[in-house]
Amino acid sequence: MFSEIYYFSGTGNCLATARMINEKLIEKSSIVPISSIDGKQKIKADWIGFVFPVYCHKLPDIVKQFILRLEFTSSPYIYAVATNNGEPGQSLFDIQKLLTKKGQSLSLGIAIEMPGNAIETPFDIEHKRLTEMEQKVTEIAELIKVQKKGIIEGNNSLIELIRNQIVGFLAWNYIFSPKRYKVSDNCTGCGTCEKVCPINNIHLLNHKPIWGNKCATCLACFHWCPQEAIYDNIFIKKRRKYHHPDIRINDMFLQKP
Repeated sequence: MFSEIYYFSGTGNCLATARMINEKLIEKSSIVPISSIDGKQKIKADWIGFVFPVYCHKLPDIVKQFILRLEFTSSPYIYAVATNNGEPGQSLFDIQKLLTKKGQSLSLGIAIEMPGNAIETPFDIEHKRLTEMEQKVTEIAELIKVQKKGIIEGNNSLIELIRNQIVGFLAWNYIFSPKRYKVSDNCTGCGTCEKVCPINNIHLLNHKPIWGNKCATCLACFHWCPQEAIYDNIFIKKRRKYHHPDIRINDMFLQKP
């Protein structure tokens, strides 16, 4: 039985989740970072998992484009896990729609609450979610083991769709636009932001980061900066940095294409 788990992660939440799922499955999987794959990807596995964060109630574009490039040689059992800061929105239904276009189906779509990357999670809630994570992942793994079908969590209503479109437009074009990012005098030019960017959207100029126009809004650069030098004027200026406690900086470098 050949199994693969594809993940995308900015704070390490999804990488930690993918690893934990794999530990609890009988059939071990290859854990593959989505952003490391360029071009089409042939799927030959019997079981396929997608683990991804929810941004503004939606599926990250990098995950969407990856699924659109997949080429299936069979009909595997497919599951998806959406880490989110309270609401999975329509992200899992988006996965279902994309797979339908490929002649495939999403058998299981489960949401798991984790600390957020953008809107700060209160410390007590963050601690509670991290404490409860293993039990939640154990429950998910048990569903995967028996190839459970017919569960897709989230909100697939028309109202949610309209809200997602509005919030997504504002977030990606204004609130989290890379045009807003700045660096303070604390920046040492270490290049960590460049190294953790999963889509090579950051490069150093005169030892200072410059952001391109293809930002994934994962905020990895913000959360992993060792000098806490990256900020904007409004939204993330004062929020507390976060990354999953079981993930180290070298783990994030695995996502580089």
